[in-house]
Parts: sequence; C-alpha cells; structure tokens
Amino acid sequence: MKLLSLLFKTLLVLALLVVLAFAGMSIWSRIFPPELGLVDGHLRPCPDRPNCVSSMDAAADKQIEPLAYVGDRAQTEAALRSAMTRIELVGVQQQGDYWQQTHTSLIFRFIDDIEVLFDDQNRVVHIRSASRVGYSDRGVNRARVEALREALRATG
Repeated sequence: MKLLSLLFKTLLVLALLVVLAFAGMSIWSRIFPPELGLVDGHLRPCPDRPNCVSSMDAAADKQIEPLAYVGDRAQTEAALRSAMTRIELVGVQQQGDYWQQTHTSLIFRFIDDIEVLFDDQNRVVHIRSASRVGYSDRGVNRARVEALREALRATG
C-alpha cells in the first residue's frame, strides 16, 4: 500500500512538472517573440527545427508551395482575409505587400506566426508558418498552410 501511494505521488509530481513546463513555454512565447519580417525583400528562412514551413525556404523539408492568386490582387487580399478568419488567424498586421498574423493553440496557448508576402509579378502569395516554441510541431504548420490554401480556394 505504501508503494502504491508513493507511486501515485511520484506520478502526480511528474504530471505537475509537465504542465508547468508547457505553461512556461507558453509564457516564454509571449514574452520573447521571434524576429519576423522581411530580409532583403524575402521572408526569413526557417530555423533548423522541424516546426516551420515556407514557400521561400531552400530546404526541401521546409518547402511548401505559395498560395495562388484568386482573381486580381484586391480579390486575393479579400479572399485571404476571409480565409484567415475561417482558420482562426488573428491580429493581422499589414505593411504593404507583407502581412503578419498569429494563431494560438487551444490548450496550452502556444503562439505560431504566419507571414505572407504578395508577389504581384508571379501572382502568388508567399507564406511562412512557424512555431515560436518547441522543436517539432507534428506537421501542424504545414497543415495550417494547406487549410489556408483550401479556405482561400473556397472563398475565391
């Protein structure tokens, strides 16, 4: 009986430590946001961690197709805003051809950054989606971009 009680207490402490670690990462992502924005007119490269995808990244494992325009630039912007709302991207900040917005996970409130860059010449929207904390995202950012692509197609 004492062994069972000790085992239960140990598991409880471990579970509490895991929850505290996730809460700490969530707070960290709010206090220390990553560098975002353009570098020489391009989206920043993805970090070495597998929790980022970008249509402008040279690494094959991080590469994703840009979003195609739906109609002209104004129609694409309107459709993209609507699509972003559908997949719960918030806080859109616009600076000319560059937009930045975030997505917050439901349970631990982790923040992911989504950046887009309109390329009128090629009629595409370059995109980068990256997690602020952690190592792997289990494909969440890639899935988010594909969900945005589908929502954009449905809207446009």
